[in-house]
Amino acid sequence: MKKLLSLTTLFIILFTGCSSKQYFEPEDTFNLQQNVIKLDSSIISLNSNGATLENENFISSSGIVDNKTKKSYFLNFVNDTTISTDNNAKVYLQNNDTTKSFSFSKNIISASKHNNLLAFGSIDNSITLFDMDTKKILFKEYLKPSSINNTKIANPIFLNTVVLYPTLDGKIVIVDLKQKVVAKTINIDPNNDVNNIIFLKEVQNILIAATSNKLFTFVNGKVNLKDIDIQSIIVNKNNIYVATLDGEIAKYDFLLNKTAFKKFKFAKINALAFGTYLYALESQNFLIRIDENFKTAKVFDFSFDNEEKVIGIDNKIYTNDTYIVLD
Repeated sequence: MKKLLSLTTLFIILFTGCSSKQYFEPEDTFNLQQNVIKLDSSIISLNSNGATLENENFISSSGIVDNKTKKSYFLNFVNDTTISTDNNAKVYLQNNDTTKSFSFSKNIISASKHNNLLAFGSIDNSITLFDMDTKKILFKEYLKPSSINNTKIANPIFLNTVVLYPTLDGKIVIVDLKQKVVAKTINIDPNNDVNNIIFLKEVQNILIAATSNKLFTFVNGKVNLKDIDIQSIIVNKNNIYVATLDGEIAKYDFLLNKTAFKKFKFAKINALAFGTYLYALESQNFLIRIDENFKTAKVFDFSFDNEEKVIGIDNKIYTNDTYIVLD
C-alpha cells in the first residue's frame, strides 16, 4: 500500500511539474508583412558567426556561400574569404574560385585570417598562429581542456599588432604578432562549467565579449564585467543588446550600464537581429519588435519549429530552411 501511495505521489509531482510549465502569451499579436524566403536546404550546424546547411553550403554575413569543398563546416567569413573545416583537422580557405587547404593534428573549432596569417583554436583548447605562405606554426599554446561547450563558439580576431583568441575555458588570450608571445590573458568566466567565449567583437577600439554567464567590455584600459544569463547577444551602433533566460531583453552601453529593458514574461528568445528595429525570435512562434529607444514593442505571429536550429545575422533571421530580411 505504501509503495502504491509513493508511486501515486511521484506521479502527481511529475504531472504537476509538467502541467505547470508556462509559456509566453502576448495579449495582442499582428501579422508580419515581410516575406519568408525559402532556402535550398536546412541548417545542420552553427557557430557565433554563421551556419552550415545540409547541402553543405554556408550561411554567413555575406549571405549564402557556395561551399566548393562539399565536405566542410562553416567557421568564419573574413576579408571576402570563407573559412571552413572538416572532421579530419583540415582547414579550407575559399576566396572566389580559389580554395586552399591546410592539415593539422587536432580538429579546428574556430579560425580567422589576416594576410598570410591563420589564427585558430582546436578542440583540445589549444590556440595556434600559422603562416600560410611558409606553412610553419609561429605560435602554439595549450590551455585547460573543456568537455562541455556552448555551440556558439566565437572566432579569433586580428587587431593591429595582436590577435585575440577566445578560449573554451572562459579566457581571451592576446598574442603579440611581432614577438609571437602571449601579451595578456583576460580571464572572463573561470568558474562556470560551460564558459567558452560565445561572442567576441571589436567596435570603435572597444572589446566586447561574452560567455553564457558573463558580459565583458574593455574600454579605455578599464575592464567592465557583469553577471548575466545570456540567451542571445547582438551589438548595434553604440549599444549591446542581450536577451536573458528569464525573458528580459535589455540594452547596455559599452560601460555595461543598463540603459533600457523590456520584460516578456516566460519568453524564451532563440535569436536577435537588428534592422531599423531590434527583433527577437521567441520560441512559441512569435517575433518581437522593439524600437531602438525601447519605447514601444510589437509582437508578430511567426511560424517556425523551435526544435530546429536558428541564427540571427545582421538584419536576417535564419530558421531551419527559411530566412527573413527585417526592416
